[in-house]
Amino acid sequence: MFFLALISSFLNAVNALYAKKITMQMKDNNSFIVTSFLVVTILLGCVMPWYYSFSVTPATIGLLIIVIILDALSNVSFFLALGRIEVSQLAVYTALTPLFTFIPNSILHGFDIHILIPVLLIVLGVYFLNVRGKNMLSPLVEIKKPGNLLGVAAAVSAGLSMVPTQQLLVHQWINAPTLYFFRASGIALIIYLIHRPKIWYPKLNMHLSIRGVLAITQWIALFAALKIANGTLVVALAYTSPIFALFLARIYYKEKITAAKLIACCITILGILFILE
Repeated sequence: MFFLALISSFLNAVNALYAKKITMQMKDNNSFIVTSFLVVTILLGCVMPWYYSFSVTPATIGLLIIVIILDALSNVSFFLALGRIEVSQLAVYTALTPLFTFIPNSILHGFDIHILIPVLLIVLGVYFLNVRGKNMLSPLVEIKKPGNLLGVAAAVSAGLSMVPTQQLLVHQWINAPTLYFFRASGIALIIYLIHRPKIWYPKLNMHLSIRGVLAITQWIALFAALKIANGTLVVALAYTSPIFALFLARIYYKEKITAAKLIACCITILGILFILE
């Protein structure tokens, strides 16, 4: 589980950086969302005859629709935030995702302090990310900025979606490739019907295809981990991507590595150590 979740985390950071590069060329977030998920749908569609597995009932269809809607909201919020704040900063906001998986899981399965501790460490890391100067209360002001709020909104939607996602996988009502196939096609369809963006970018086909393969690997690794371990812990590990994003963003986008970002990442690592204990 640990290995799968960290693979997902690393690829999450890589995909965020790659997404920023592609969206800068497209100059339209909605075009990127639709085309990238359409590419994923096509790639997975090629293997669906061999890997398709879905137990169709009213309950499973309902859970799948909830997953698609929540993930569509998460993606829209994420890419709007991507145009307003640094990739490394956004990655730490998405690290809040486990908190919003922990809350509903606690209601459904009971409260567990050993799970809450690493989740709170990640939240503390986000707080330190926004400390400005010597004013320790500055994050309360910074969090109100549009880009930051969108990052939190992406985390809320993604965290909540993990609960029905895990239910579908644990009960073997659907397998990981089929779930991601429906998720990708559903998100692409929703965004296209609402915004009708341009979807033909022949010069970017190679980049979209490479990112599509990386995204499929990232999410199937995450779904596989969700099937065999506690959902909150898996999501906590999978969203340690700020550690990778911090250094990758420095290499590719020359984003500054500040003391606040380093503190946030160190606290995130401490959360990982608690999970391993």
